[in-house]
Amino acid sequence: MVSSNDHEVLRVRAEEALAETVEEMPGRSRGVYTSVLLAGRHRWRLLLHRRQPAPAGRCDAVVVGPSGVFAVNVVDELPGEAQIRRLRAQAEQMFTGVKIGPNGNEFVRETVELVFVLPPGRLTGADGRFVVCTDATVRSLLSRKPVMPARLAGALAEHTARRNSDYRAVRRVESEQVPTEADGLLDVASLRTDHLTGALRKPFPTWLSFLDPDQLALVTRNHNGPARIVGPAGSGKTVLALHRMAHRARRSTGPLLFTTLVKNLPPCQESAFARLLPTVGRAEFTNLHSWAQDFLAERGIHRKMELRRTETAFNRAWAKVGRSSPLTNATPDPRYWREEIDRVIKGRGLPPTEAGFDAYDGLDRRGRRVALRTSQRVHVWNLYVEYERIRTERQCYDGNDIITAALDELRTDPLPRPYAMVVVDEMQDMTLQGVRLVHALTGDEPNSLLFVGDRQQQIYAGGWRFIDADINIVGRSEKLTRNYRNRHAILKLAASLDGACPVDDIDTPDRHSLDLTDAALPDGHAEQITCTGAELPDHLRRQLDRIVAEGISLSDTAVITITNAEADAVLRMLREWGIAAQELLDYRCADTDSGVKVGTVYRAKGLDFQAVIHPFTQPTPPPRTDAEQERYDLLMRQQFVAVTRARDYVWLGIVRD
Repeated sequence: MVSSNDHEVLRVRAEEALAETVEEMPGRSRGVYTSVLLAGRHRWRLLLHRRQPAPAGRCDAVVVGPSGVFAVNVVDELPGEAQIRRLRAQAEQMFTGVKIGPNGNEFVRETVELVFVLPPGRLTGADGRFVVCTDATVRSLLSRKPVMPARLAGALAEHTARRNSDYRAVRRVESEQVPTEADGLLDVASLRTDHLTGALRKPFPTWLSFLDPDQLALVTRNHNGPARIVGPAGSGKTVLALHRMAHRARRSTGPLLFTTLVKNLPPCQESAFARLLPTVGRAEFTNLHSWAQDFLAERGIHRKMELRRTETAFNRAWAKVGRSSPLTNATPDPRYWREEIDRVIKGRGLPPTEAGFDAYDGLDRRGRRVALRTSQRVHVWNLYVEYERIRTERQCYDGNDIITAALDELRTDPLPRPYAMVVVDEMQDMTLQGVRLVHALTGDEPNSLLFVGDRQQQIYAGGWRFIDADINIVGRSEKLTRNYRNRHAILKLAASLDGACPVDDIDTPDRHSLDLTDAALPDGHAEQITCTGAELPDHLRRQLDRIVAEGISLSDTAVITITNAEADAVLRMLREWGIAAQELLDYRCADTDSGVKVGTVYRAKGLDFQAVIHPFTQPTPPPRTDAEQERYDLLMRQQFVAVTRARDYVWLGIVRD
């Protein structure tokens, strides 16, 4: 608690510190910088240009702290576009090439925020390219959520002042005249340790400010059309995509969209982006089906995805024309044929017409092991036509209907204001129609469409090529290799699983796989055991106790299952034991989220946790037919995805009865 007398003493010391740094400055500027010094005296550093105000094209001051780097300009009114571009270029140039040690990670200069401080009463709106505040509100910048450790911010400020003679560091203001940290770049080894271990505690805290130099170049790389980022689990694909989205936001005024198939993933990425670029109100984070439904509603077309009703429609169609057909010779499991219709036929936009069948008959069914002759495809088509008849009669819609309706509407009446950028995460599980839809939002505009994903983590049936959607990514595909998420022991276990086998890239000659030699983080705990279903509850309880003993919070722990029924059973057990639990469907990566996270691999995709428990029921008997082998392969990839969600600790329980 600071008394009014203490506050006055601090104010005087702040003004003295400013006078020591710059002899002359306007009174209004002095008031702004005094406010900054008082608000951030323990964890923030202020660097002033030696001339106040600074010459044209130079920022007046730089403020560096845990919440980021702000290039501050005290002005009476907003400058013109040309001056804004010059100020941004100069602010970013100040931090170009700043690294943590000779082999460390590099500061992302694009994260520097341009700030204009206006007089009270003149506040105007901003669009995310820069921040606007007043003399009275400038200190609110310092209260944002942190994106880097305070020690790292201090070292960054000292390093910046040393390499740029035009800017001088203002000494800290303390309640008592106590020694502060020595000037100069702090110990490189400890800083790098802070950087790596800090990134393990919460999703993306430090990687929002520093990236591997190899990745940093990809933030600003110019692409003259749609592009993609690929790489194995934990290689930082989504972090890089968020940086590219922020880079685009600071240089455009159009809307931005981050989308994927997973319903609960966009809110988590929105939380990370809000730390990276808090002032952008034109960035939308939503799953693709929700976007399509909202878009159609805006156009007066009301379509609601009803999975239970459409599942009933399919079951009726299967009972009428499928169960007694030769399809059961290939596999009697109706789920396989449901996937065939959902992912291969409707997912490609093939209508239930003769022309649609001709296209299906000649289709290369990528990713499907069961080979189908024309006579068999006729029976699949009959099942599809009957399903569509029943679904249309009942007026219910599946996910593909929503996507196709939105695509048709866009082709008829394009958006009046195209998206400045669309990021598509987990692209490997999109349908071809979904890929066509996001392409229709941006077309082939430079730097406007970015796909992110890894075929090794594909957990839905079927496949496609970009050329099938009339998208050319030749020369615009970036591949990441280094793993930043999983400690070495976890990576070693993941690499030993059947689901980790290398996969061919559909559009290039490359193969995708995990590389144990390129793990950024050492050590870790990884355990795999075999148990019975009756023994599983005791194992789960012991693992939760051990996780707590290891110093890991249960709020940073997830139990990831294959089926919803398994997730429900785990939730019941945890609640019976009095352990707080949260469904992954409701998880938003917020500070208020608490309890063990429980859900399926589908809900865990794209997320990471400090500890993961994965009970996996081993399929028995082993696969004998192509259809069984295909389903087995998908299960193994789900197991692989679950294990790679862990950062420090993973337990894999193979359940055999």
